Amino acid sequence: MTSSGLNMPPMFNDTDKFDGTNWPTWSNNILSIASLKGITGYLDSTTTKPAITTLMPTTETPWNSPNPSGDEWDVRNAWTKILITFNTKNPVGLGININSTEAEAWKTYKDSYETTSDMARQNIEQELCNLTFSDGDDFQNHITIM
Repeated sequence: MTSSGLNMPPMFNDTDKFDGTNWPTWSNNILSIASLKGITGYLDSTTTKPAITTLMPTTETPWNSPNPSGDEWDVRNAWTKILITFNTKNPVGLGININSTEAEAWKTYKDSYETTSDMARQNIEQELCNLTFSDGDDFQNHITIM
């Protein structure tokens, strides 16, 4: 088996790591990397661990294969988990389930932060719609609030 897929996942700068407030940008970055690597099935649970572990094939299946061997699935699931947990500032403190499959960990992220981010975006849009500027108001202050 080749080691082409065993490279470490990319590590984000501290400012780009997930901290509980930057879900839209961070999750898009993670999904882009997962798509490029061919591992989105490990995030959305469409690539499942084989029920029966067979001998490792003599040739490695592609990373985007829906039917990896059990050993390949273990390595790719771990790679995917490293991608998201090492790019999160404090996964345990943020309530992420890191003691499960990657799909279950990703679901924890989505359940906890995707809805919250959508609600925050709607609230901000409403605040912007309600923001007005009147004669005599401090223009710099108005721009700062926006």
